[in-house]
Order: sequence, then C-alpha cells, then structure tokens
Amino acid sequence: MAQTIYDEVRYSNFPYAQTHPDRLGTVATLHGLEPPDPFASRVLEIGCGAGGNLLAMAAATPGLSVVGVDLAPTAIAEAQLAVREIGLTNAEFRVEDVRGLTNGKLGQFDYVIAHGVYGWIPEEVDDALLQTIKASLAPGGIAYVSFNAQPGGYFRRLLRDAGLWHARDAVGAEAKAAKAQELYRFLNEQRVSDSDTYGMLLGREVPALADAQSYRLVHDDLSENWKPRWFAEFAGHAAGHGLAYVGEADLYSLRSEMLPAGVEPHVWELADGDRIAFENLSDLLIGRHFRQSIVCHAGGPEATVEALPERTMGLHWAVRPNAEPLEVGLTADAFRVLDQQRPRAVSFATLQELLGAEPEALAQALLDGFRRERLMPHAGALRAATEPGERPTASRLARWQAARGADMVSLAYMRVRMEEPAARKLITLLDGTRDRAAIRADLAEAVGIELNEHDLERNLVELTRLFLLEP
Repeated sequence: MAQTIYDEVRYSNFPYAQTHPDRLGTVATLHGLEPPDPFASRVLEIGCGAGGNLLAMAAATPGLSVVGVDLAPTAIAEAQLAVREIGLTNAEFRVEDVRGLTNGKLGQFDYVIAHGVYGWIPEEVDDALLQTIKASLAPGGIAYVSFNAQPGGYFRRLLRDAGLWHARDAVGAEAKAAKAQELYRFLNEQRVSDSDTYGMLLGREVPALADAQSYRLVHDDLSENWKPRWFAEFAGHAAGHGLAYVGEADLYSLRSEMLPAGVEPHVWELADGDRIAFENLSDLLIGRHFRQSIVCHAGGPEATVEALPERTMGLHWAVRPNAEPLEVGLTADAFRVLDQQRPRAVSFATLQELLGAEPEALAQALLDGFRRERLMPHAGALRAATEPGERPTASRLARWQAARGADMVSLAYMRVRMEEPAARKLITLLDGTRDRAAIRADLAEAVGIELNEHDLERNLVELTRLFLLEP
C-alpha cells in the first residue's frame, strides 16, 4: 500500500465530541428534523486516521456500529490493533481512497463524518468526498463536514505563506514545520502588540501557531493542500451534490454572542432573507476561521433557520462543565436542579416535573440557558454510572488507555488527562471483578500506595463524575 504524509508524521488521535451522533442529532432536532436514533445507528467516518474518534464513540455508545476509512495504512493498522486489544465488536477500520467510494459501496449510514478533510485534499477529491457522503447517507441521515472558513482563512494564509517562505530551504515536512515555527515564535515575541492594528491581528493569529504541536503545522496550516472556503461556496458545492445545510455542530450559531447586539435583523435585511447569504455575511462580521457544518439530503423535510424552543422538549439537558450558576429566573432554577443531578442528563419531562414549570416557559428558559453557556442539550440520556456500585467498572477504553498514558476518553466523550500513575493504575483495576477491599489491596501491591476506605470512595465518586465508570 502507498504511504502518505500521515504515515510519515502521525496526526493526533483524539475524539471530537461535536462529531458524535448525539451532537449531530441534537442540532438536527433543534432545527426541526427527525434524525436517526443517535445511540443505535450506523456511522461512517471518512479520514478517520488511527481511529481515536470512532474508538471512543464505539466504546461510549455500544448501540452504534462504526466504520472508519483512511488512506494511511499505518494509521488503519493502529486502529485495527486497538479494536482487538480493547475487545470492541462494533468498530471496523479499512484502508480506502474516497475516490473509490463515490458509488456507495460501503453501504448506507445514518451518520457520516468528515472532520478535517474538506479543503485539505485536492479540489477534485473534495468533489469525490461530497459525492461519497451523498451516496453513503441513508434517507433521513445526517452528515458532518468541517473546513477552514473565510474570511479568517485570509489572515491565516498570510502566516502560512510567510512560514513556507521562511522554511523554503528545509528538507522534509517536520523540518519545514520547525523552521516555520521559528518565525512564528519570533513574531509572537517581537511583534504581537495591542498598540496598532497589525500587531493586534498578529496577536489573534500567531500564538496558536507559535505553540502548535509539529504534527498540526505539518498537516493543517502548512499542508500541501490547504484551501479555506467561504460558507456560500461550500453550501453551493454541497447543494450541487444534493445536500442541504442544517446547522453547525459546534452550536455556535445558536449562541447569543454570535453577532453584535442588535445587528442580526440588519444582516437578514442585507441577505434579502436568504439563509446562506446570512451565514456568509455573519462569517464576514465575526472573522470566522472554521466551520463544522451539518448537512442532510436535499429534497426532504427542510431544516428551520432558527432553533425552535419547542424542540427542546424532545431533548435531555445537563449543566455545562465548569459553568457558573445564574442568580434568578427559571433558567437559574433549571441550572440548580440539573447541577444536583450531575452527572446525569435529565429529560425535559423529568425536569418539568421537578420544577413544576409550564412547558413553553421551560422550553424557552432551557434554550436561553444554552445561549448563555450554562446548559448543554443532548439527544438522549448519557450512558454512565451514577454511583460507583459494589464492584466498580471503568470503561474498557479508559482501562486500555490508562495502561498506556495520561490521556483517556470518558463515556461522555470528553478527554480526561491523569498525570498521576497511581490514579491510572486504579482505573486499570476497575474491571468489575474487585470489591473495594480487593481494589485497595491490589493497588497497594502494584504501586505501594495504601488508600483508606474514605479516600478510595472519594476517588471512585470523582471517577463517576468524570463519566469513566460503566453503568
């Protein structure tokens, strides 16, 4: 098999919560669609790399059947090995070229994901990517496509071109990245400033490049293929393949701070009521860099432009991590109740019963709570333990990851980093076969640390709150 730059320089292998069918189904629901069950469906990821995203998805959501494809054989081999070692039965990985998938040969999927692919491949392959999504997406299915957006791409191109010029004599991808980063660090130290317009622009763009991991520069900002798109350009390309825009997976467009206060009606007027034009103009106003767009088949039910408050009634709700409570009002009351229910995501009906609120008022309050970055909607209940249980069981993925390093992925699809080796060893012991006495004894034997009953319980409760324990 032919080697790729991804075989030469390994990319990161993390999960992306915004690609999980839970998130995609939530956005589709808020925009008036009836998406497939996000917890019992077929999922295809195009450009899956070493499978970190789908491995986390398959472990967290056993009802999913996931297939990942990538052109890099070493990455796929790594993903296949992980499937065997973890013992997953609902994940498959294959070496495939997207240009060979345009006929839908892999079958139909309820959710299709392409994160960091569109715009990082030759333009004719971008075309094949959208054709493959169309051919592979089941009726009523939902797809996710992320891409570098304009006008932010213009600012980043300035630094990309400068970095490539500075690294013009370097040989090899990593050497070029190191040389370019030399320039970015120089600019960060010597030119970033709040005292003039150019210095402020560099202050927005340069730090992320100066501090970036080498693989990110190689594969993202300095990659051979790198073409940001205006949203209208992407939407037109997708429409040409029979795909219609739904919304954004990062939920950014639902937040009240997307545009300056009072500006939104004027943007709609300037856009003549056209949603694609509105989104394009909005990107111009905020200098957007990146889009995580959700699309569906054109010709079916149309997504509503705005998130509908009444659609919150079909969702579950939870408090956002590290969110500060509100003081008064129904949104504050909902926050208080949901905070007491951590780590659960609570259904609308249950929350309404607990609060004794009118449905319409609660629906609006929940949407307001999301816009104020206090609450997070989910398509269904999160799968995780609510208490440690007699014989605590950490997820298979977390146990496998804890034995290999500090980074783990929770059942809520979030990254958890544990630097302390003893904490990671504790997780590996939580395989459902040990009671608390056995856990304490085996931990003491393994790392020489004797936890008393109180400290063990405190650790187990914290692991529960981090969604690392199986229900």
